[in-house]
Amino acid sequence: MSELIINKENSEKAVKIAIIENEKISEMCVQNGENDSTIGNIYVGIVENVVDGMQAAFVNIGIEKNAFLSVKDALPKVDVAKEELNIDKKMSEILKVGDKLLVQIRKEPSDKKGARVSTHITLPGNYIVLMPETKIITVSQKIEPAQEIERLKKIAKETLPENFGVIIRTDAENVDEETIKNDINEVLEKWYAIKKESEAKEREGIVYNDHDIVQKVLRDMVNKHTEKIFVNDAEIYENLKSIPTKKVDSIEFVDASSIFEKFGLVTELENVENRKSWLKCGGYIAIDKTEALTAIDVNSGKYTGSNNLEQTALSVNIEAAIEIMRQLRLKDIGGIIIIDYIDLENKNDQGKVIETMKKEALKDRSRIDIKGYTKLNLVELTRKKLYV
Repeated sequence: MSELIINKENSEKAVKIAIIENEKISEMCVQNGENDSTIGNIYVGIVENVVDGMQAAFVNIGIEKNAFLSVKDALPKVDVAKEELNIDKKMSEILKVGDKLLVQIRKEPSDKKGARVSTHITLPGNYIVLMPETKIITVSQKIEPAQEIERLKKIAKETLPENFGVIIRTDAENVDEETIKNDINEVLEKWYAIKKESEAKEREGIVYNDHDIVQKVLRDMVNKHTEKIFVNDAEIYENLKSIPTKKVDSIEFVDASSIFEKFGLVTELENVENRKSWLKCGGYIAIDKTEALTAIDVNSGKYTGSNNLEQTALSVNIEAAIEIMRQLRLKDIGGIIIIDYIDLENKNDQGKVIETMKKEALKDRSRIDIKGYTKLNLVELTRKKLYV
């Protein structure tokens, strides 16, 4: 089980949100107010340039740099599990300069590049993610019982209008039909409002901001494992209490300038930025980020273990695997990740390490693809960033 902390210090504008599991911070995000992430925001855009050589268009969405739209994000969305996207058109056959379109930010702008956008709009609810203008209905891979998958798909098909699809989220498992239908209908109403505003808008600009802190917490960071929410800001507390939800039973106001300090989590909070993370056995992991990938090294450190070298290595690697998966969530590490575990000769022992990683990955809200051991005895995986 887990607890959620929402902490706003009087001296800071930022709101820190953390998930606590086994008295450790396992996930954290910071809401900065003025410098919030724009991922998920929806804009009316005007096409300003079409480049067939790049199979892309550059779209003015009303921010400093024009956004980048690739041809695959301009074509209708397909179910990649069932069909391949065969791009046989030039971008100039799809879009023209001056075209008005609705786009959603998928990747933040940087100092040198504009945001990356898509015409494939997604709107998250508590239990589903709505996908307008597609008929794709898919269920989270973390929901395994075939009977439950079919039940959820049936509810979605009965509730959705024509030309709407959904991704059914992990939290929908075993949730009653009425609650899921209400969630779908609430998100549909949100979409109709966005569509109406976008059609009335004659210029480029934002039509939907996805970063209301209260909605974000309840929708994305609270699940069936959340026992309690602690919050020290009166306004956020009242907003949380005013929204009816079956996802959490207890929301508690904490009269303290810092919940992290009150709960003895300051050291844990400071360790978030550390390169090294020590294991209980005396070993440690070291995380080094580069532009291309993130490299993680596992070291036995002070741990000597038993006289059996293979068993010692396995013990350290198992503990390291659990900590690595926590650190990926905590630091929101994305992209290609390479792990150099202590060498194991036994293939069954290597399998135990991979199984431990897969089990811990189920706790992560992000998509993780664990490829396994390479010929160089390195473990490779990929993870999608959540916050940037």
